[in-house]
Amino acid sequence: MTLKDLYRLLRRHWLLLLLVPLVTTASVFYFGRNRDKKYTSDTVIYTGIASGYKIDGDNNAAGGGWNAASTAFDNLLSLITSRDTREEVCLRLLARHLLERKATGATAAARPQQASAAPSGLLASVQRVLLPTKLAAADQPLLDSLAATLAGSTEEETLANLTAAYRASNTNAVYKLFYSKHPYYSEAAMWNISASRVKDSDLLRIEYSSKNPQICRETLDILTQVFIRKHKELFVGQNENVIGYFDAATQKAYARLQAAEQKLLQFHQRHNIVDYDKQMVTSTEERQLTADKFNELEMQYAGASSALKSTESALGKRGVSNLKSQEILRLRNRLADLNGQIAEVELLNKSANSPDGAARLATLTQQVTTISNSLDEAVSSYDADTRSAQGVAVKDLLQDYTKNVLQVEDLRGQLSSMRRQKENFTSQYNSLVPLGAEIRKIRREVEIAEKEYMSQVEGLKQSKLSQQNVELASQLKVVDPPNLPATAGGTRLLVLLLGGLIGSFLFTGAGVVAADLLNNSLQKPALATKVTSFPVMGIIPNTTNLNQKQLLDAQRAEDQLARQLLLKMHQKDDSTKPFMIGVLSSQSGEGKTTLVTSLTASLNGMKIKTLGLFPNDHADHAWLEGHTSYYSPLQGLSQGVTVADLAGTRTYNNAVIIVEFPALLEATYPASLLQSLDLILVAVKATRSWEQADKKIFENIKNVSKAPIEVVLNGVLPEYVTDFIGARVKAAGGKRAGLPPRPLQGLLNP
Repeated sequence: MTLKDLYRLLRRHWLLLLLVPLVTTASVFYFGRNRDKKYTSDTVIYTGIASGYKIDGDNNAAGGGWNAASTAFDNLLSLITSRDTREEVCLRLLARHLLERKATGATAAARPQQASAAPSGLLASVQRVLLPTKLAAADQPLLDSLAATLAGSTEEETLANLTAAYRASNTNAVYKLFYSKHPYYSEAAMWNISASRVKDSDLLRIEYSSKNPQICRETLDILTQVFIRKHKELFVGQNENVIGYFDAATQKAYARLQAAEQKLLQFHQRHNIVDYDKQMVTSTEERQLTADKFNELEMQYAGASSALKSTESALGKRGVSNLKSQEILRLRNRLADLNGQIAEVELLNKSANSPDGAARLATLTQQVTTISNSLDEAVSSYDADTRSAQGVAVKDLLQDYTKNVLQVEDLRGQLSSMRRQKENFTSQYNSLVPLGAEIRKIRREVEIAEKEYMSQVEGLKQSKLSQQNVELASQLKVVDPPNLPATAGGTRLLVLLLGGLIGSFLFTGAGVVAADLLNNSLQKPALATKVTSFPVMGIIPNTTNLNQKQLLDAQRAEDQLARQLLLKMHQKDDSTKPFMIGVLSSQSGEGKTTLVTSLTASLNGMKIKTLGLFPNDHADHAWLEGHTSYYSPLQGLSQGVTVADLAGTRTYNNAVIIVEFPALLEATYPASLLQSLDLILVAVKATRSWEQADKKIFENIKNVSKAPIEVVLNGVLPEYVTDFIGARVKAAGGKRAGLPPRPLQGLLNP
């Protein structure tokens, strides 16, 4: 379809293109003049996703980059518009209003059966648009019934009752109210919530529109509370599993550490160990010191014993018998016993100094002094010789003897005590040595348990730190609380009117174009040639409601059809016989009679004697005196029948004979005349399509007659006439035609 065709199509249906948009615009204005006003409130929330402070110190990482921040904001927006959030906001708003309604006593006269009177479904939607006040009044019994049955003493109790009723079934009043078209308490109303990020900041803007400003602010306030709580629960719950794992693992590690430490304590108690390493070092050092001291005492004892033997030998030559007395022996033994006790007490005082040990040491020392004096007196009394064999005074020898005896006995006592002490230290050392491997094993168990415990404690600390960081990061703050809107936004009625006007015009135009594209009628001559496979010889325009210019074009079309016929006449070789033209059609009402009458009048007007031959059932049609005749189609069934046989020999006096055939698909037609035709004109109504039956019948006609077949379209629309006859060139301004204008001829197709 070209632009020219589109222009013609729209021009032809200009009334429809005008009325439909006007009716649509008027309807939009009528039904939209009482639309509810919309009040819009908004709130701004600070999220801290991109630039908020973090406990872990990563405050310049911008939340993991632009993609992470964008993902976090998408999560927030999805949480705001989630179904669960919308349900809770709707139920909380309803619970608050039911509680207020109960407090004001509005439910005193409420009846549960009144709730069924409220309209629902399509009726409620229509009333909400046309009669919003009436529908609001119809909602009151339902709210009164819910307030009487579900309202509790607190808002939370009312919310719990509504939630239980909502989840009980899908047929109760609360469920139906939520999935209705109610302007406040339905899911559809919650879709008026819109959230968006404020440019590239950490701020989030939430808007809500409603026809009630107070409910608009309340809904937005409830949404903010629910959203912040759900966001915090979502973020805090992320680390609960991790913290639980580390908490349990820490407790198990601590129990293993306690068991290992208890095992080490029991081992120390069982073996009397305070500090094994120090005790081992001390035992080793004491054992070595005792061994060294013992060796030193043995050397001193050996020297003292040798000196004592030498002294005894010298005294034995001058009165050894005196030394054999029992008194001296007793005193000497007693002195040796006391020296041994003194050595033990001194060793004990070195390890643990106590008053009892010091007193006992003083007593033993005093006893040693007394016995030493007694021993000196006893030895002196038995002294018989005053000199030794070497000339040494016996008194000096006795003193040396006494001294050596004391020294020997003292060293003997120290050796005995040191020997016992050496045995004790050796026994203690030998008992500690085998315990080294076992205590190292136990200590290794304690060390492993302690490391595991510290590792779990570190993991628990990090998970709790991460949780605190998430809690800090998830703390949303309302920086701009919801406001109470004072003015309503525009109803956009003008936009709806323009949209309805333009949309209906485009829709109607598209429908007209689609209908034209789907129309397979033969209005266009080019399309008719393509569909019928026969050339179009001419057209007969539709002359109904035509203006002067269109009447002139119709006259030109008829004249051109006659001129085309003249060209066909000159193509005949035998000029002695009249030019036979057959006018055929598949069905009646195709315009055959109009075509024959028009051609007959035009040719006769050109001084060409022409006869129009019609079937005898056309007696009531217009009569052209001297140029019209009738025949019986039944007489033309026999072979060899000519026009003279049907209409008389006088027909041959005409130069052109135009024979109208009956409808080929409806009546009997004179087939014998087909062979004598020089031209076949097929009259086709331009408003119909070319069917398979038409195609078949004219294929048969073509096989019988040798005359060329051409199509004449009848009832062509005026805008398509110029496509066939051409547009007239306008005369230049200021110039006159050389000849007077041709007078108009009367149209035969009024």
